[in-house]
Amino acid sequence: MVEVREITTIKLGLISAPDLPAEIASDLIKELPELLPDRIDKDVSWEVEMTIDSLVGVAENTKQVLEKADNIKEENNWDYAICLTDLPIFFGKYLVVANASLKDQVAQISVPTFGLMPMRKRIRKTLMQMMRELYSKESNDKPHARLAVEKKPSPSKNKNKNKLTHQFSLSQIGRMQATSKDDVVDLRYFIKSRFTGYLRVLLGMTFANRPWKALFSFNKMITLSFATGSYISIFPTPWQLSIVYTPIRLIILTIIAIMGMVIWVIFSQNLWEKPSDRGKKRWRDLYNWTTFVTLSSIVIINYIVLFTMFSIAISIFVPPELFQAWTGLDEDPSFKYYLNLVWLVTSLGTLAGAIGAGLEREEKIRNITYSFRQQQRYYEVGEEYDNKKEAEESN
Repeated sequence: MVEVREITTIKLGLISAPDLPAEIASDLIKELPELLPDRIDKDVSWEVEMTIDSLVGVAENTKQVLEKADNIKEENNWDYAICLTDLPIFFGKYLVVANASLKDQVAQISVPTFGLMPMRKRIRKTLMQMMRELYSKESNDKPHARLAVEKKPSPSKNKNKNKLTHQFSLSQIGRMQATSKDDVVDLRYFIKSRFTGYLRVLLGMTFANRPWKALFSFNKMITLSFATGSYISIFPTPWQLSIVYTPIRLIILTIIAIMGMVIWVIFSQNLWEKPSDRGKKRWRDLYNWTTFVTLSSIVIINYIVLFTMFSIAISIFVPPELFQAWTGLDEDPSFKYYLNLVWLVTSLGTLAGAIGAGLEREEKIRNITYSFRQQQRYYEVGEEYDNKKEAEESN
């Protein structure tokens, strides 16, 4: 007689912030049902569900996020819950890749700490590692280095060779388990190098804003830049300057044009977060630099598009004879002369295009350059500023 053994069903819930984390979570719930039996436990049945929660994307308090995740886990009758947030997570001066509450069976993964591509592959492997930590009945007895949460993480004491560290490198990731019963977080993975951590998070937050999707969003900027560049091309001065300008001068002009537009848009559209009582300086600095890098990426992409448009136009409508007549060249213009002319006109057009960017709706530009998290902070800080101003006026 064949013995029929009942198979236990384990439910894992993914709780993601809106936008990019939600897209990653949607891909993961398709892959995890096959990965979990193979890499965690094949003797049980796995079910994976997903929900989107805005708190995961705006709350800067790790304890608050994990408690919210635990509540969602209980409401949905899940056995485990893992959050995907687009927030940077700090522990002291260090940036955290992931943390977990082993007693509550919930974990949190910071998407920005994975930097640029291949972000999704790294997140999938890290999620599997965190699931191993949560699922193991012996998580607290593993022979890993333990550090009290009050102490500064010491790289020399974190030489464990678990799989998560191999997703970066053994010299980059540290692992610590808390011994304090007052801390909701039992386990943390952190980036040991503060410089590497900040750089990785900055690139990750910029990637989450997806600047390439804003290619043709600045319609007025592109239109005015091309119109201005075309207009100044009917005068001989830019043609003559393109001959005498060295590559160094053209590079400097390009930097001035791009940075001028970025700075103009940031301050004309109020994209720079001002000091306030909400949040710490390190959060504000990260968000502001993310805005700067995101907008710089958008302007550079638009600069390349504009350069391509002028290259096509000038190559078609400017024959060598016309180039010689306008510049006084004694020789046939080579490719270098045409390149310098396109380069100069593109930079001058970009400078003028900053005015066009200033004419765009403030809300439209903020939607392009801000993630969901940053927009929430913008409105919260704005309300705080308005309330403070009203209080000062009433006094």
